[in-house]
Amino acid sequence: MNDDIENLIKQIHSGVGVKGSLVITGCGINALSWLFSVPGTSNTILTSYVPYSKNSLKEFLGKDLTHHVSEEEAINMAEKAYEKNEIFLDKSETNTQLFGLGCTGAISTNRERKGEDRAHIAIKTYSSLSSFSIYFDKKNRDRLSEDIIISKQIINCIANIHGISDTIPLNLLENEKLHGSY
Repeated sequence: MNDDIENLIKQIHSGVGVKGSLVITGCGINALSWLFSVPGTSNTILTSYVPYSKNSLKEFLGKDLTHHVSEEEAINMAEKAYEKNEIFLDKSETNTQLFGLGCTGAISTNRERKGEDRAHIAIKTYSSLSSFSIYFDKKNRDRLSEDIIISKQIINCIANIHGISDTIPLNLLENEKLHGSY
């Protein structure tokens, strides 16, 4: 983890009144590691899930999947994470703003896969829902470099919910795309 990431996570964890849950199907997993490696995680994270298989994601969502790797599925994941927050919130935290974040993707793998390497991230609060899609140049990226970019965007999304204007640069290649906005 570089200093930019650590400093932004310190800002996130030092904030008060914003907590949430993350659901990550595998891609973006470095975000969890980074969040948990900086002291103060309990100020930010209520719970995290990694439903890696389609069946485990189906179980988490409580319904059949429409399109496993899609903006729609990331939104479904964020909404379900948001709904589940209340069971993890301490009764003394009644003024806490909650968020749910969902991330799903199809990134570099050890087999030939048709289609684009991509990820979809959604973040839900009481008053907002934002989603992002990242499309990679799979000929010039490996799994780790794709995961790091996805993880950076997850941290950027959480920072935004905390009202932090700082962001971590994604360093996308010229032909890679990030779609979405807050």
